[in-house]
Amino acid sequence: MKNAIHIRRVLATAIMLLAGFISKAQSQDTTVTNESQFCIVTLTNGTKVSGMLQSQDNAQVVVIDPILGQLTVLQSNIELLQVVETGKSYTFTMSSGKKYMGKVIAQSASSITIDAANLGEIKLTTTNIAGFNSGAEVSSELTYDHGSRYLFAPSAIPLRKGEGYYQNMMILMNGFRYGVTDHVSVGAGIIVPVGFYADVKYGHQVGKNVHVAAGGMLITTMMGFGAGVVCGFGSITLGDRWTNATFTAGYGAVMADGDWNATKRPILNFSAMARVTDGFSLITENYFFPVRSYEYTNGNFSNPRITHHYRPQLSAGFRIGGGKHTFDIAGTTLGDVTEGDLFVIPYFSYAYHFNRNKK
Repeated sequence: MKNAIHIRRVLATAIMLLAGFISKAQSQDTTVTNESQFCIVTLTNGTKVSGMLQSQDNAQVVVIDPILGQLTVLQSNIELLQVVETGKSYTFTMSSGKKYMGKVIAQSASSITIDAANLGEIKLTTTNIAGFNSGAEVSSELTYDHGSRYLFAPSAIPLRKGEGYYQNMMILMNGFRYGVTDHVSVGAGIIVPVGFYADVKYGHQVGKNVHVAAGGMLITTMMGFGAGVVCGFGSITLGDRWTNATFTAGYGAVMADGDWNATKRPILNFSAMARVTDGFSLITENYFFPVRSYEYTNGNFSNPRITHHYRPQLSAGFRIGGGKHTFDIAGTTLGDVTEGDLFVIPYFSYAYHFNRNKK
């Protein structure tokens, strides 16, 4: 009987010791695998390692670097481990010095997609991320996105209240646009020495990456040159403030030789931009003007044959810079390809973006 009690005590003690050993082992082996989280590991010597967090425990952290592959870092060499969690908001600092703030909606080994207020979705390349902070203040650079315009034509994306820009085109054209409210903007400018233009636009976001706008524009000459365009227009823009495409149609009148003639067909515009890097975007802006031609046969000048077609004015180029200052360089066509007199001239412009809401 005593032997049986002794054996039971020994077994109970052994079980308790084994349970304690297992519990201690579990507390030491806290391996976490989460391949969908971007992280930055700051070492005690100041070196930073970034990539997707593979695993971590009390001894080491394993990171998958997109270029170097799997890296193992000892915990004793780690000063700070930062991990990006999907669904939370961060301010990301890029290697270029720019900062972007938004809620992380997706992340992978190559990019992190954030939803930035009023800017839509922005995709950040992970290899260009220098650091990030949770709950930090957004840089004022973020608001200078230039998404409301192309080379000259506006998109349906509105300027925000207090936001605007000055633009110089080809040295001789100077103008500005300003956001009166979050939806209404006005603009005006002078074409030295004989031209003048003015416009007003109402823009509104109707869905994710979908904006619509309506407005009016006047372009005319002074000093009796007798040419101009006036029209009301409607636009739809698909995309965010960085990469988008806009289709615009407008009806109005065209002045030629001092006479205004109403357009029986709409004036059309298709424009698009695509951000390649933080400081470089591709841009195209294309107009299609309705033209009426008269064909006289057999010397009959009283009953000409009237035909209608669209005369294109095409432009393509790129935008350099970001923040408050940008430069546009492009080529634009003049003449009418249907008449064989089409040629290309260079176009360049500078824009300074301001925001009265920023101190």
